[in-house]
Amino acid sequence: MSEVRYVVNARLVKVTGYLSIMFIPIVLLGALLAAAKLVWPDFLSTIPWLQFGRLRVFHTNGVIYGWLGLSFLAILNYIVPKLANRPLFSEKLAWWTLFVWVLSLIVGLLSLLAGKMQAIEYAEFPWYADILFALAFVMALFNYLATIFKSEEKQLYVSSWYFILGFTFSALNYVMANTIPAYFAPGSAGAAIEGLWIHNAVGLLITPLGVGIVYYLLPVLINKPLYSHLLSLIGFWTLAFFYPLTGAHHYLFSPIPMWVQAFAVGFSVILFVVVVTVVYNWLMTLKGEWHQVPKKPALAFITTGIFVYMAVCTQGPFQSLFFAQKVLHFTDWVVAHAHMALLGTFSMFNIGALFYIWPKVTGRKLYSNKLAWWSYWLIVLGFFIFYFLPLTILGVLEGFLWLHLAPFSESILVAKPMWFLRLIAGLMIYTGFVLVAINLFKTESTGEVVADSESTEPVFSPQPA
Repeated sequence: MSEVRYVVNARLVKVTGYLSIMFIPIVLLGALLAAAKLVWPDFLSTIPWLQFGRLRVFHTNGVIYGWLGLSFLAILNYIVPKLANRPLFSEKLAWWTLFVWVLSLIVGLLSLLAGKMQAIEYAEFPWYADILFALAFVMALFNYLATIFKSEEKQLYVSSWYFILGFTFSALNYVMANTIPAYFAPGSAGAAIEGLWIHNAVGLLITPLGVGIVYYLLPVLINKPLYSHLLSLIGFWTLAFFYPLTGAHHYLFSPIPMWVQAFAVGFSVILFVVVVTVVYNWLMTLKGEWHQVPKKPALAFITTGIFVYMAVCTQGPFQSLFFAQKVLHFTDWVVAHAHMALLGTFSMFNIGALFYIWPKVTGRKLYSNKLAWWSYWLIVLGFFIFYFLPLTILGVLEGFLWLHLAPFSESILVAKPMWFLRLIAGLMIYTGFVLVAINLFKTESTGEVVADSESTEPVFSPQPA
């Protein structure tokens, strides 16, 4: 361990974290309203701003850039200085980044509700919000990379590699997605690039940041070195090499050249091997320490996310196969799969990270472990029992009905009970996130004061086994 000294701006971490948990009830409310409209189609039908098409993109963009984006900033504002063994390159720049990021969210999300959007999946913000967000993203990229590169540490820990990958690739991808398909390459060529962005928004932005966070937090939470630094770097380089080539599997049986589609499927299957190395590394790190999981809510959230990460990355290559796509594409199976990634995996990682970080930056114990466990079980049971399973089953039923040319109305009748369960799931998940927010707010206001705060916590310098 390095000498004890201050490297983290606790106020910056707290403000960013508070903003992230303030956004999540807002964007989840959009999802709840959309789910209600599937059950009751006439619900709020006279309010243009609250129609399904607008609520859906409000929710997806709000989750990706609002909840996950801001919580990533909060967590990285804590982890990056720890790994670099120095404060952020510019804390003033970090505050400006936060301001521009939130401004872009407000402008972008309100524009979506007003019906002002571009037809690019996961990039529907209009051009003026895109410029603001791209500016904020580049500011964050510069600050984090400068902090890492100016570090005097002799060896970069694998988390830093993942953070570099996530910010560098995504800065290029975001600009590409918001310019080429929208203005320069309409038709199938634009669709191919859009598919690249859809996949890379998850795989080269959210995945590297989330995986890097777990590589940092898991050894810290169980007080044990990472099982294999070599395995972690194999997972990193194979992700960086193979993932950008899989986007076309979103458009199988389309006018995109068949050889491109076939390559995308092949590389999608290879990614399964990549994930196995990552998850194996984490599970071997956990070996002998499973007794700690039921005692630490933060560790429980992250461990659950690890298992779901393995599941979603097994399901992904399977559903990219040609025979599976014939049945599953355009069905509710895909909706369940997407939520397993963003909610079941990366939201679980980020909640666990915030629960760990919060006592460090507030100087107080987590307000209530009981409340943390309530939020855990509401989110886990709500998602897997009432959301993932019903929509996965529904997707298979829909696919075979459409494959056999059944009337579309028949698939709607089959879907109605499952969509009602989806609404119940939404209420449970929403409540779970609200309890997370309450727990974090109450920690700072009424939590028990502890000595192990950021002012006294040693810098973490993980050593490979």
